[in-house]
Amino acid sequence: MKDEEIIGLFFGREEKAISETDKKYGPLCRKLAFEILGSNEDAEEAVNSAYMNLWEAIPPKRRKRKLTIPKR
Repeated sequence: MKDEEIIGLFFGREEKAISETDKKYGPLCRKLAFEILGSNEDAEEAVNSAYMNLWEAIPPKRRKRKLTIPKR
């Protein structure tokens, strides 16, 4: 699944967003966490905590962003 689609799931408050994020980025996240923490259990807990923090950080509604490029 593309990142844009996963982001859409998060904004739609669909729990599938977490599983799709984990499918795509979980192995890398767990590997990095293990390299830092040195424990599979701690790495798994850190990754799960990161997913929870991500879920809780989603704004209530998506803002429309207009990209502006400054003229030089």
